Amino acid sequence: MNEAPNKIIPNSFQTPNFFVDGCMVYLTGNEFKCLAYLARKTFGWQKRTDRISKSQIATYTGLNNETVDKCMETLVSFSLVVRVAENNIGNDGVEWALQTDDSQVRFDLMQARQAKLAQGHRQKTEKARLKKTERGVGLSNNPTPETPSVEQKTEGGGIVQQLGGGDVQQPQGGIVQQSPQKPIKTKEKNMGANAPARAASSTPEQRIENFPEDCREGVRLMLAIFNLLPPEKPAPTAKAGDFGFWINGIRALNQVASDYGVSLEQAMQLAYAHWNRSPFNLSNPGALKKVMASAVAQAVSQVSKSPSKVETPLADQLKTFKPRGSA
Repeated sequence: MNEAPNKIIPNSFQTPNFFVDGCMVYLTGNEFKCLAYLARKTFGWQKRTDRISKSQIATYTGLNNETVDKCMETLVSFSLVVRVAENNIGNDGVEWALQTDDSQVRFDLMQARQAKLAQGHRQKTEKARLKKTERGVGLSNNPTPETPSVEQKTEGGGIVQQLGGGDVQQPQGGIVQQSPQKPIKTKEKNMGANAPARAASSTPEQRIENFPEDCREGVRLMLAIFNLLPPEKPAPTAKAGDFGFWINGIRALNQVASDYGVSLEQAMQLAYAHWNRSPFNLSNPGALKKVMASAVAQAVSQVSKSPSKVETPLADQLKTFKPRGSA
């Protein structure tokens, strides 16, 4: 008796590791569904492009048409997907293609959106915390009320009044001695007008000095060359946020310069010349990594082929350019 053929192992299609390793963390589940389906319809059939209708994407991803539109628009804005041509007269759908040049992918937009979402979550958490404070739920630093406690009727119809810590008079009985309620002490930092004033915003040089030593040169160059002001260091109890993004980004740029055996300043100047030809929004150093790698690689290629015929706009940077292994 022949077993039914396996539907998983032999039935596979090629999906770029880049989508999973580098991009998935920045995408929503619905966006990654659409990206995977496009990979199936193009690379899965050995095609560079394919006409795919919106209803087809909706059917295979389980998303509604409105969500499909939103996801595809986002993937195009991130340059992960290319809208090659609009719907044709045969109504076969838009012609789509996957991005094959990783240097064109807009990591800066993806990272900016991720940072914005993280900020939104922090704001929601803070609002919830404030509501709890207003209701007095679960807080140990609620101030002691200045007015007496709520009146409580006794069984005989009298009223038990809690005074400012004196005796509690209770009809039809003796006197119940009750020690005064001590006000809960609050730390000076929570005492409003009595709290010390916050320090003024730090200067750019102070911000740079707050970075780890191996990152300071890169931060200075981002400020000097791209005029990008580094973020302030967060409080010890706060999340790393943009400050952490900058540390990771600068270290990635350090690695690119090291891989090609050039100084970070030289690599940064090359990246600036490359970026200046077609500027894009630059929010942190990490978004510059692929541009720098491409610019330095191009410089290495030009110098090795014909150093005397290097053309602008890289000419000035390449006059002193010495790639790894050169004399």
